[in-house]
Amino acid sequence: MDMIRLQIKILCFLAIGWIMGRKKWISQSTAKQMNFLVANLILPCSIFISFLIEPTDEIIQSTLTIFVLSFGIQVLMLFVSPLLWKHIRDPKHRINLEYATVSNNAGTLGTIISQAAFGQIGVLYASIYAIWLRIVMWAYGITIYQSNKQMDLKALVKKVVFHPCMIAIEIGVLCMVAQYFGFQFPTLLEETLSDLGKCNTVFIMLIIGVILSQIDIRDVFQKDVLLYCLFRLVLIPIAIGCLLAFIGINGLPLGICVLESAMPAPVTMAILSQKYDVDERFASELIFLSTVLSMITLPLWTIVLTSL
Repeated sequence: MDMIRLQIKILCFLAIGWIMGRKKWISQSTAKQMNFLVANLILPCSIFISFLIEPTDEIIQSTLTIFVLSFGIQVLMLFVSPLLWKHIRDPKHRINLEYATVSNNAGTLGTIISQAAFGQIGVLYASIYAIWLRIVMWAYGITIYQSNKQMDLKALVKKVVFHPCMIAIEIGVLCMVAQYFGFQFPTLLEETLSDLGKCNTVFIMLIIGVILSQIDIRDVFQKDVLLYCLFRLVLIPIAIGCLLAFIGINGLPLGICVLESAMPAPVTMAILSQKYDVDERFASELIFLSTVLSMITLPLWTIVLTSL
C-alpha cells in the first residue's frame, strides 16, 4: 500500500512538472537550474543522511556485498550492451541505446524507490550501488558520446571523484566508520541536512516532468524505444536476479541490485546527447517512455522483491 501511495504521488509530481513545462511556467533553462540544485545539494544531502545509521556487522557486510555486486553488474552491462544493439543501423540511435542500457536512473529515482521499498537502509544500499553506476555513467558516457573527439582523462577523473554525490558518499562512509567508534553527529546539522534531502522526490519528478513535456507522445511508440523498455524494465532485472540467485545471493543485496537495475533511462542521457549533438530527440523519447512505463513496472518489482 505504501508503494502504491508513493507511485501515485510520484505520478502527481510528474504530471505537475509536465503541465508546468507545457504551459512554459517552468522553462527548460529553469529546469536545468533545478537539476543543478538537486545534483549539487538536495540529492547529496539525502545520500549523506542515509549513512548516519548505527553500523551493525550485518549492514557493513551487506554494504560491501552490494559494492562488489554493483561493480560486477556494471562490467557485465558494458559487454552486453553493444551486443544487444549491434543491429541498429543509425549510429546515433545505437549510441543512445547502448548508454541507456549500461546506465540508468538508479542514482536519482533509485534512491526514492529503494527508500519506499526497504526504508532508510534502502537509501544507504542504493547509494552504495550507485557508486560504480556514477563512475560508469560519466566515464563511459563521455567516452561513447564524444567517440570522435579527444577525451580529457584528467577532467573525466576529476568530474567523477569530485561529483557532489560522490563526495557525499565519501564523507558519509567516514561518518559511518566514526559512529562505529562512538562519534555522534550534531543533531541540529543532521536535521537540517535531512530536511534538505526530503525535497529530493519532488524536485526530481518535477524536473523529469518538465523534460518530458517537450516530447510529442505520438513519436515515442516506435519499435526501438519499445524494445529498449522491454529490456531495461523487465528482461535485464530478471536476468540479474536469476544470476545473483544462482551464485547464492539473497535478501536485501539481491533486492537492491534487482530493483536498481529495473530503473528507467538516465536523465543524464538528455544532457550528454544535447551537448554532443547525438539525436537529443531520440534520447528524450527513451527517457519519456521508460520513465512512464516504470511507474507500472517498479511497484510490481517492489512487491516481488519485498515478498522474498
